[in-house]
Amino acid sequence: MKKKGQRKKQEKSLKKRTQRKLSHGQAGPAGPTTELRYIRQARNYPIEGCWIRRDWEATGLAVIVLARRQPNGNLAFASYLVDYYCLGLKDTACYANIPPRQFQQDYLSRFFPDVPPRDISPALAHELIHGSVEYAAQFGFQPHRDFKHSKSLLDPPDLHPRSGKVKFGKEGKPFFVAGPHDNVAAITRQLSRSAGEGNYHFLMPLASPADNPLLGDDDGDDDDAEVRKSLAPHRPRAAKKWWQFWK
Repeated sequence: MKKKGQRKKQEKSLKKRTQRKLSHGQAGPAGPTTELRYIRQARNYPIEGCWIRRDWEATGLAVIVLARRQPNGNLAFASYLVDYYCLGLKDTACYANIPPRQFQQDYLSRFFPDVPPRDISPALAHELIHGSVEYAAQFGFQPHRDFKHSKSLLDPPDLHPRSGKVKFGKEGKPFFVAGPHDNVAAITRQLSRSAGEGNYHFLMPLASPADNPLLGDDDGDDDDAEVRKSLAPHRPRAAKKWWQFWK
């Protein structure tokens, strides 16, 4: 009974998340229960392709999409917003049972709205995603909460040989570039603890914390429970989708 209840809870959670993230409000032709089943089994499907933002090497931030071909010919895929300079996996979402034509027309164009993406090898995609998660974990940062679902589309971390060409951090140190929904106060405190003062780089937005409530309020209090709670790099709901913040 407990296992059945957990499964129902997962299906309900995925249904809500899918309705929130898909603009047309549908999980795919067969509904959320079928989608969840495909996602759970996705690692067994052949990889259809991997795509990435063309400027990823210059920014420290990579938008990656990995798709797999289901037995019925439709696609299961996941998107990953990877900060390989510091925070690791900042956002992720997974989808299933999407027809290939719809995937190309409706989804890739949303994830990469400005310039068509670049095809990359599965090995590089896995190196960036797994490597970023591992690098961020050294400093106490956890991947986005939805990684528990989207990791089902990835192969195990040690399956693909790593090239060593991806440099995590910048100049040998974590480099935190504050995004529009990062809790700057909590993140810098954690970096000071884990990396040490002077052992990380930090780029602050032009707006001051007083002008931007999204940057947090560091009043000197050191509530460890609250700090730990805010370290998972998720962001509050916003009118824009996550990929629109990183054009």
